[in-house]
Amino acid sequence: MTTVADRLRVCPTCGSTAGEHDYCTGCGAHLAALPELPTQEEWRSLAPAAGAPSVRPLLHPTESSRFVLAMLGTAVAIAILLLITVAAHGAGILPRLAVFVALSGCSVYVTLQLLRARLLGRSVKVTADTLPELQAVIDDVKATLHYHRKVDVYVVAKHSEPIAMTSFLGTTVVLIEGGLVSELMPAARRPQLTFLIGRSIGALRAKHTRLDVLVTLLQAIDALKFVSPVLLPWSRATTYSGDQIGLMCCGDFNAALEATRRLLVGDKLAAEMAASDVLGQSALAQRHILARFTQLFSAVPHVTNRYANLLCFGRYHDPELAGRLRDAMSPEAIRLLDRLWERSPYSRRAARVG
Repeated sequence: MTTVADRLRVCPTCGSTAGEHDYCTGCGAHLAALPELPTQEEWRSLAPAAGAPSVRPLLHPTESSRFVLAMLGTAVAIAILLLITVAAHGAGILPRLAVFVALSGCSVYVTLQLLRARLLGRSVKVTADTLPELQAVIDDVKATLHYHRKVDVYVVAKHSEPIAMTSFLGTTVVLIEGGLVSELMPAARRPQLTFLIGRSIGALRAKHTRLDVLVTLLQAIDALKFVSPVLLPWSRATTYSGDQIGLMCCGDFNAALEATRRLLVGDKLAAEMAASDVLGQSALAQRHILARFTQLFSAVPHVTNRYANLLCFGRYHDPELAGRLRDAMSPEAIRLLDRLWERSPYSRRAARVG
């Protein structure tokens, strides 16, 4: 290896300098398993000039407008809180408040590093050596989404959620329950695993974690409750977008629907249910005043609403596949599906396009 910069060997995925590392420091790719690495000059010549394709077409129609509302509402709320604080304690409180916020951010970052250290002793970090099949799924998802940053994935025995992600100041940790991996790793069910991992990596690719630092700091000063009304609608929209990105990653409409039904009834019953079995409850949840009211205070939509949104997203982007799914339903299920479609923002978008 020469000392000329353009002759250094680099990661073929993200272009980071390989050095003597077995794994890429930029994206985590297993470099030691590759027969040969490209030089910087070779990687630049092979890299697409247009860059990675945008994920914007996969985002929920309301996400952009809700993000603008969240930013404007948060800015106004913070400004009001600062004015009230200065009026009550004087301008001298501002430097102390800034120091407190900075220390709170550092505390969260250190806590996340301690979590990673703890996971090393209480879980299995996913690599090409430890869990090669799972690592292959993760690599495929990252390649599909053109996401090249490092993501630490750990398999744990038990967690509050089957798959969960934490991201703060460039450090991203994804936790997956071992039971979920064992259930979905067989080839026939692997698209469901791809869907679930695609939702997490997709959130990073779509920058759904960009407000995490702000939310954490607002929590530290006990001010999050004042801005939650404008943040929660955007958070729910990002959940819809994540489901849609996951569907694109797995490329299997039925697998995405079954993986979503798992959240309602668990693994075994989800596999036994038909795609139309949830439609009645989805339609009822959208009409029920109290059900809609309770969702206003949640960061994620009702699972029945997520299920309905996936059906409508599939109908908008792949009418032929959605048509085959629709043809297999009963007349009553078709009526319910059409009702859900009429209430969906995708029906309005289709009307404008058509």
